[in-house]
Amino acid sequence: MAQLSRRKYNTSESNINYSFAEYPSIKIYADTTGDTWKNHLLFGDYIKILDTKIKDGRVRAKSRNTTGWVNVKDLEKKRVLEVNFVDIGQGDGCHIVTPADEHIIIDAGKTDNMVRYLAWRFNLYDRKSPLRYPFKVIISHSDSDHYLGFGRIFDNDKVQVDDIYHNGLVERPGKNRLGKVENGHLTGLVKSTADMLNIINKSDNRKGDGSLYCKTLFKALQHNPNVHFTSLSTHDNYLAGYDDTNEINNKEYSMKILGPIIKQTNGKDSLKTINDLGKDKNGHSVILKLKYGNAKILLGGDVNTEFGKEIHKYYKGKNSLDELTVDVAKACHHGSNHFHYDFVKSLNASATVISSGDDESYSHPRPDTIGALGKCGYGDKPLIFSTELARSNKEFTYSKLKGISASLGKLDELKKEIKQATDETIIKELKAKQKKINKELNSFLTRYGMINLRTDGVKMILAQKYETPASYGKWDIHKLKYSYSAKRFRPDD
Repeated sequence: MAQLSRRKYNTSESNINYSFAEYPSIKIYADTTGDTWKNHLLFGDYIKILDTKIKDGRVRAKSRNTTGWVNVKDLEKKRVLEVNFVDIGQGDGCHIVTPADEHIIIDAGKTDNMVRYLAWRFNLYDRKSPLRYPFKVIISHSDSDHYLGFGRIFDNDKVQVDDIYHNGLVERPGKNRLGKVENGHLTGLVKSTADMLNIINKSDNRKGDGSLYCKTLFKALQHNPNVHFTSLSTHDNYLAGYDDTNEINNKEYSMKILGPIIKQTNGKDSLKTINDLGKDKNGHSVILKLKYGNAKILLGGDVNTEFGKEIHKYYKGKNSLDELTVDVAKACHHGSNHFHYDFVKSLNASATVISSGDDESYSHPRPDTIGALGKCGYGDKPLIFSTELARSNKEFTYSKLKGISASLGKLDELKKEIKQATDETIIKELKAKQKKINKELNSFLTRYGMINLRTDGVKMILAQKYETPASYGKWDIHKLKYSYSAKRFRPDD
């Protein structure tokens, strides 16, 4: 019987054979022949090869908890770049997996949705020890709907964090919430680990009004005592180790820092202030341009009108507005109408992802913002995705919501029962029930609403789940391919 070519799969140190799903998506079939499928996989999904023997052009495999048969032609040996825009409600949350299997989390929302996503993705329920790879964390700025969810992650001893990157503005109690101010500029930037520890280790900075950011960062030390804190700005140009000479699979993989924009005040690195705490924090969000091969992706925080104008002016003055042009952009500030039009226009993205939630008083994404994103996008039909809209699925019925509410109530009851129980057998049974409910809730929270981006640097998909699976699949997939003549990603029809 024919065997699967070594060009189609890898073998891990523990002798597990594995591969990845081909572009744009593939099926796991019920048998060696026929069109009956059991699961629909996206470009780049991990596939465990259970048997290398080929039967009717297929091999037996497992992926996404589904065992079946996969076409040999649908297997790809190399991993792709994943950018998962997680639906964390009102706020931002993004999980990046590089083709070298490095994991980066940019913002984590305000609640526990990001840690629930990680529990679902990495099956943290049954783990006895931490994940083998540490995470890098990037906090775009100190608004709670971007950083507070990290507290839940830092509390989880199964998730290790080795680096925490931030914008240098550490909010704390006191008159100058963001540090020292000189001549209209914030000069008390927190750059190093020592600088950060000097602030968060002071108990007074973890008490009272304005202390929540320091409290959250302090939590990171519980399970990650050797974590490094580093500020990011245009002064650094690139994230350390990810400059334009860095390569994965013989393709450039870089993370360039486009903001915040550092200036010099009295010989010190500084950031401009407009004497508005909220606008200063938002405007000086970390903005990253992620590049893999030909694909360029912008990941920013809450850049607003005032500082969007400053950023556009800065790059225009350097004759480098093309630095801002990308293929995919995460919309700043959840689709707020507080944006600078020329800044959005300079992005000229083929696709934009808006991260927003229902439980807010801003009506994000705003109608004029959606209109501007479409008008300023690249091509005749620029794509606009929204985690909030992607979450609008058939499961959000009154009866389903009642069921979720009941499940949450049951979780609270189980916590009390486990705490009061003394018999080990009963405790084990209660914990099993607790795990089952958590799995159901976490799966619900993460299956719908997430916008999935996958690219190998030449081909790209953006996908969201259908409200109801169709006969031909369960994913709404939009395909893009790099045009060497236009030097842009275009729809791959």
